[in-house]
Amino acid sequence: MENLKFSYPDTDKEALQGIDLQVPEGQCMAVLGSNGGGKSTLAKLIAGLLLPTAGRVSVFGNELSSSQNREAVAGRIGLVFQSPDEQMVATTVERELAFGPENLGLPSEEIRRRVDHLMNRFDLTEYANRSPHTLSGGEKQRLALASVLAMQPELLILDEVTSLLDPAGRQEIRNIIKELKRECTLILITQFPREALFADRLIVINDGRIVADDSPVLVFENLDKETASGIAPPLAFQLLNALNPANNPTENN
Repeated sequence: MENLKFSYPDTDKEALQGIDLQVPEGQCMAVLGSNGGGKSTLAKLIAGLLLPTAGRVSVFGNELSSSQNREAVAGRIGLVFQSPDEQMVATTVERELAFGPENLGLPSEEIRRRVDHLMNRFDLTEYANRSPHTLSGGEKQRLALASVLAMQPELLILDEVTSLLDPAGRQEIRNIIKELKRECTLILITQFPREALFADRLIVINDGRIVADDSPVLVFENLDKETASGIAPPLAFQLLNALNPANNPTENN
């Protein structure tokens, strides 16, 4: 992303104000920020669902201002939304998992293999013939993740996928996300600081600008409360710092 800017129609305020950012292949990058700070807008621009007002986005060497380039990378980018109902299109769980690979034109044998593998991996086999809309929140989010992974994306963007879940469902999805780090480039957009801790890199967005960009530990150690718009380090991180004399200047003196 180079000098990336975006404004929604009928508004004078820029949702993103000059973002410069590179994400290397294989990296797990968390994006943290307050509601309305520009996180979801950034996700949609990277996925090619929105076009920049100014600046450029290039994914896998393809600048996304071209419709032809967006088509070329469509199967290589996966985006999972905050609300899984927004991306459910099929009448059964099994058909939902097959939908993406079918659109990619894969052979039926390969589609069957992927569907069976993902139903087993995400504990969805018993729901194969159920309507996705009859599942619980956690089950729907597992299905949403699995249906995107069925296309085997090289870049996976998760846009606040745990925000609507109860604590048990949230932990279940977090465990899955940790496994995904080894499979593709991962952009994890979240409002929970705790979820950023297992990323390789953390950027903090506030008011459409990047205000921090480093390892999660260094970002939380040096977080400017004014520019971070009220974001606080995870409680566990604060406790460890408080218990470690090396990180406590008052105790050292």
